[in-house]
Amino acid sequence: MSHLVWTADLNTGIAEIDRQHQRIVEYINALYDQKDNPDRSVLAAIIHNVVDYTESHFAFEEALLEQSGYEFLDLHKKVHALFIRRVSLIKGRFDGGEDVAGELHDILSRWLFSHIRAEDHNYKERVKGYLAGRGADAAAAQTKAQALQASDYERLLPELNQRMQKKGWLARLFSR
Repeated sequence: MSHLVWTADLNTGIAEIDRQHQRIVEYINALYDQKDNPDRSVLAAIIHNVVDYTESHFAFEEALLEQSGYEFLDLHKKVHALFIRRVSLIKGRFDGGEDVAGELHDILSRWLFSHIRAEDHNYKERVKGYLAGRGADAAAAQTKAQALQASDYERLLPELNQRMQKKGWLARLFSR
């Protein structure tokens, strides 16, 4: 076991995805920090946090891939589901009293960097293109919005509210 070090080749060029990946690395390194003087309550919190955060990251990533029209989304989701199942089994063993910190650290360490370099790098150009298009759409919308009069806003507000109610929180986040 050793500390993971984030290197430039792990960057996808998608700021939020890279930030989330780096946060997962911090959790993995926190597991490593417990190897010499393990505190079961600290380990429980770290394991809970890494599993919870990883599941949230996967949901975010999958929603982004869906929005971008990534053609291998179903396969990507299956890889995520298998990994979560494996980590959940280890967490269950920990909850049953086993010492799994080293095993979990090793699995997370190997899997994360391998997954980023392979699967995640496969989608990065598609997603970056999608986000760039949304940025261009946003810039065009801003120019158009500046030209609108106050009365136009009042006319458009009900339609906008209706659209926002139809979308989930993640879609609203990306529609800003």
